[in-house]
Amino acid sequence: MLEEPPGNRLLSDEMVANARKRLFGSWEMNWMAYNFSHDVVLPGSSGPPIGFLMYPQAETAEGQLDSLDPDNFRYEITSKEIGV
Repeated sequence: MLEEPPGNRLLSDEMVANARKRLFGSWEMNWMAYNFSHDVVLPGSSGPPIGFLMYPQAETAEGQLDSLDPDNFRYEITSKEIGV
């Protein structure tokens, strides 16, 4: 509703209604299900269990970092083709 141009569409908008009918109970086909775990205890972690694995996690001697705090938690994902 918020992302479809021009944005901030109402729930009653025809595009939103059609998308809800199509997507309810199904995948958007651009997602991959890696797991469905919750309350995950990370190996070697001294912190509490992680509610779910959606973002990278990090821990220092002071404890777990907040992965949703962009000023203090940054990461980069890279990829490269490897020869087979």
